[in-house]
Amino acid sequence: MELELQQSPLGGWETVCRTTLEQEETAEAIVPDARPDIWQVLDGQARLLLQRKEAQEGRGEVAGLLKVTVLYQPEGSQGVETMEVTLPFSAAPELPKLTRRGALHAVPRVLSVDVHLLNPRKVLVRVGYSLELEAFQPQNRTLAAGVADPEPWGICQKTGRLGTLQTAWVQEKAFTYQDTLTLPAGRPAAAELLSFRARCTCAEARVIGSKLVFKGEAVVHLLCRGEDGAVFAEDFPLPYSQIMDAGEGSEEGLCHMDLAFTEVTCTPEEGDGRTFQVTLALLAQAVLRRGVEADLLTDLYSTTHTLETQGSPCPVCRLLDQGEAPENGRVTVTTPGLSGRVLGGRLSLGRLTQSQEGEDAILTQEVEASVLYETEEGPAGASQRGTVVCRLTGQGGALCLARGELLREPGAAPAGEEVEVSFSLLFQWLCLEQGEVPAIDQVQVGEKLESAGRQPSVVLRAVHPGEDLWAVAKACRTTEAAILEASGLEAGAVAPGQMLLIPRTVG
Repeated sequence: MELELQQSPLGGWETVCRTTLEQEETAEAIVPDARPDIWQVLDGQARLLLQRKEAQEGRGEVAGLLKVTVLYQPEGSQGVETMEVTLPFSAAPELPKLTRRGALHAVPRVLSVDVHLLNPRKVLVRVGYSLELEAFQPQNRTLAAGVADPEPWGICQKTGRLGTLQTAWVQEKAFTYQDTLTLPAGRPAAAELLSFRARCTCAEARVIGSKLVFKGEAVVHLLCRGEDGAVFAEDFPLPYSQIMDAGEGSEEGLCHMDLAFTEVTCTPEEGDGRTFQVTLALLAQAVLRRGVEADLLTDLYSTTHTLETQGSPCPVCRLLDQGEAPENGRVTVTTPGLSGRVLGGRLSLGRLTQSQEGEDAILTQEVEASVLYETEEGPAGASQRGTVVCRLTGQGGALCLARGELLREPGAAPAGEEVEVSFSLLFQWLCLEQGEVPAIDQVQVGEKLESAGRQPSVVLRAVHPGEDLWAVAKACRTTEAAILEASGLEAGAVAPGQMLLIPRTVG
């Protein structure tokens, strides 16, 4: 006969997969008819736009566009020209535990951009990128908290409190904001917008009541050619603030927010070389984790009947550490022929890898610094890769969810025939310890035990090493209270070798 068990529900979501895909898109592109021939390629910049992501049965689907701006020096001129190449991308990774009821979060990142000149009218564009994916499923798990009616079956049961860090909800919101950018008075009017790029960070995300309030800043970087032919760059910080539904009772949670651009446009005002209209469309992807507790049936036995139990391990998660730390970095770029100004510098973030060194976790962020500079023969471009390291003391064995963000636009200063690109990164991390605890799912009651017959009603027994009072009572099929009463004890703690009087109720 199967006994009815009281249940403690565990709602929320569970992570069924974390993975990172690395892919590459390649295309040949023809210089537009209105643009002059290419003499040398100066730089390639890519904007990754996430346009679709869906959870399907056993897989995820992600798609978007890579918009590459190619800066080049035209034949017969010392100026800078530009052309744009669009590469579509898609991915359909197998995620066996994901269903249509699940949710898929995707964090895209451009890893590398290579532009090779094939002939004066054609280039080969190659873009490497990554998709950091986390798949969630609604969690419908329940835990047995105890037998609903234990007395008729002589059942003694042991319960505890299960504490775990749980994903309370996953949510996302698409939002768009627009602004007008005006060049400062110290800058000349722009004859042409050569390129633009944008990055966006979330500085704060917290739950107030049933709403998640998140705010931060986007930075739009413009590279322009002035009416005098000189190239100059300008940065525009654009603060934002948004609200997302969070549900009730979420104030105590830990919120993790990822932002992905879905579209970025920047258009000069017609007839006005000082004003630009910018539109930023983003997808905010939020995960809220919080500590929960539930009653859990950990052990049981019967003093009157045989029992059979079935169980399965219950996953648990414990927060070890969370935090953030800024790290300064510097990359030296060799710039052959540098003779004038540095026209612009940028920093691209590549892979973030993790390793263990003793008891510490080591986060290593790959970066690539690129500069555009003047030479006697005209503008030139150069780049150099580097790394920035962040050490997490004492977290060597933890599951570490980490990311790196650029705090501000980098500085680029000439140093002889080199350019030093200096920058600050913000490392953010959440260190978790994952494990399992045994949980009872089913209890079957069997035959009634025979009576003790002529055997003594009380026996003397020593406590074995590793036993507590519960283990003694279970081995002798009696109760803890009965042992304490027969032995004249008040406390439940016993020591190895201690002699106890055990009342016998069955044979």
